[in-house]
Amino acid sequence: MTVVTVEDLIRCLERLQARGPIPFDVKSGEVFGILCTCGKGRRTLTAILMTTIFPVPALAERSPLAILGNLGDVRRSMGVVFPEPILDPALTARENLDFHARMHGLGDGGRRRRIAEIARLFNLSGSLDAAVETFPPAMVRSLEIARAYLIHPSVLFLAEPTKGLDGAGRRGIWEALQRLNRDRRLTIVLTTESLEEARAICHRVAVVDGGEVVALDTPDTLCAVMGMDDAAPGFDDTA
Repeated sequence: MTVVTVEDLIRCLERLQARGPIPFDVKSGEVFGILCTCGKGRRTLTAILMTTIFPVPALAERSPLAILGNLGDVRRSMGVVFPEPILDPALTARENLDFHARMHGLGDGGRRRRIAEIARLFNLSGSLDAAVETFPPAMVRSLEIARAYLIHPSVLFLAEPTKGLDGAGRRGIWEALQRLNRDRRLTIVLTTESLEEARAICHRVAVVDGGEVVALDTPDTLCAVMGMDDAAPGFDDTA
């Protein structure tokens, strides 16, 4: 099942100087990477997918996550992790999660149960009542992902999920995303500038350059074509 279809994504946004359409499909249960080394292009594509700016003609109408005429359903169906933290550092992890749950209409009992479940899933149970400003960067990112997953999204969008993290922090986030995909069958779409990251966790990767998809395949195939067989190991479905 296709959960996201992108057609003619930014062709009509002349200010982005896009050369052509960006067609790709994201399958249910897939970890799909969008590899783009241009910072402006990566940020713009992320904003379109996260519905913070609007492309013309936008996501394809046949997609379950089409933007035009269906924006409310789109936003209720997705969890979003932005490249920069949006948590309140002065609040505790529990308070940040509780605020997000309230914004999405969860009742008192439902909020408590869901926060406890999420805390266990992301190994945050012992830190729920600590202020976020005391967290190391990797734990902040884990909490950002936990916040996004709190509402049971059908698709999780992440912009540069390991930006600014050290090697151990990056691997921890990759493992958390793999668990969500493997154990919860969560569809994940992420943007990155790192081929190592794409190869570590993605099933397929779209390489975007100048507003066009110039390659779309499995990470291992792309690495082989580019003569990079010694890059990071690929996604392990049996992990």
